[in-house]
Amino acid sequence: MHAGTQTRPKILLVRSAGFPQEWIDEMTATFPEADFIAADDNREAILAALPDASVLVGCPRHIFSAELLARAPRLAWVHSTGAGVEQFIFPEFVDGEFVFTNGRIIQGPEVADHAVALILALSRNVARLLRGQPRQEMPRAIELRKKTCLVFGLGGIGLLVAERVKAFGMSVIGIANDLPPMLSMVDEFYGPEDFLAQLPRADVVVCAAPTTARTLQVIDRSHFAAMKNDSIFVNVSRGAVVDTAALTEAVAAGKFRGVGLDVTDPEPLPAAHPLWSYPHVLITPHMAGPSDHNRRRSFELVRNNIARHLRGENLFNPVNKQLGY
Repeated sequence: MHAGTQTRPKILLVRSAGFPQEWIDEMTATFPEADFIAADDNREAILAALPDASVLVGCPRHIFSAELLARAPRLAWVHSTGAGVEQFIFPEFVDGEFVFTNGRIIQGPEVADHAVALILALSRNVARLLRGQPRQEMPRAIELRKKTCLVFGLGGIGLLVAERVKAFGMSVIGIANDLPPMLSMVDEFYGPEDFLAQLPRADVVVCAAPTTARTLQVIDRSHFAAMKNDSIFVNVSRGAVVDTAALTEAVAAGKFRGVGLDVTDPEPLPAAHPLWSYPHVLITPHMAGPSDHNRRRSFELVRNNIARHLRGENLFNPVNKQLGY
């Protein structure tokens, strides 16, 4: 049974997804034709509210399961406030008839800013300085102007990375499954089948691709071998896209000028992992997503989609559950 069989849609909002009470009150006032249920971030509270819910917004990925779905026969729409959805891709979820949306695109500005922060910290030797490396042992800092940046994944993050590095005077190569808009910040575009062939041209490689069945550890030894010596590698999407053992071997072999990671596999990276020991490897604790504006953007996306849902219109940011993005 779906939401259309109910007299009033019941929309379940999980507070930890960024919905303070004043925003829940705003939703309630904006959509008097729907009932809103706010649940705390715990399994029992969510399970108790699910049987009547036609919409679920912000369920934590770590508690999402086939059992949870079985308690929600009325679901017509599920929304994940994050961009990564790999933990939702299990058979019962993929086969469900409900619409699935996520928070991609709206997280682009802050994550792209973080990618550029990592690039600059590595190209200007700031990371080495903060790790206490003597200046005389550092390589000479480099300019980004007239260098080439390859961006793997041209979604809401990757396109904004391209926009930012283009402003530094870089040439940009984009790699993605889907043809991007013909924007001036991407000089050349290739499909994944050409990724390996284009890597030797890049001075900076930025991974902005989601984890799917096709991208799991897709950046492996062959890709690191193909990269330029003295290049910079940055990952701000998902740690599982990269073969961590292969990356560690490449770092140990002196491949890179610098490596910047906001995500790792495993995550968090164990304290004894060798990647922590290199002054030109900068690791941040999956902190690229939060900003002073991202939660309000998330709220506005949900509010717009609720309006569209109640009008029976297509929703923004639909996820292809079979493809995983």
